[in-house]
Amino acid sequence: MNDQAAPVVQALRLITNRYPHALGAILGGSAAQGRATPNSDLDVAVLLPDSDTSRREVIRQDGRLAELFLHTLADVPTAFERDRTRRRGTVLFIYDQGVSLMDPHGHVSRTQAQARAVLAAGPPALTPTEWERASMAFA
Repeated sequence: MNDQAAPVVQALRLITNRYPHALGAILGGSAAQGRATPNSDLDVAVLLPDSDTSRREVIRQDGRLAELFLHTLADVPTAFERDRTRRRGTVLFIYDQGVSLMDPHGHVSRTQAQARAVLAAGPPALTPTEWERASMAFA
């Protein structure tokens, strides 16, 4: 197995073993961009059925850290809006730039389209308080 394929194989094995009920999964970060080193973590977004619970987990898989962003289909829009509002696109960028690991019913593809639409809309306008803080930082 080549070094580029190793993170994808590890992430897929993690999903199929730990979340056999997953509706889909996507690998993001340096592993998706082909820049992973042996010490890089795996950034994986997992779509879960609505009967499950959205959460974040950090685990070790095959000696590599894995940061898991687990969301039910119903919770994905809330997670995207939270990223947008905080101006931190962690989950949005995983879906926008990631590599699909599994997508048997098209949920990952539809979620990627949602992420791209949110990113295209841009962040919310700054509040007056945020403007003031920004002004003070450059004063």
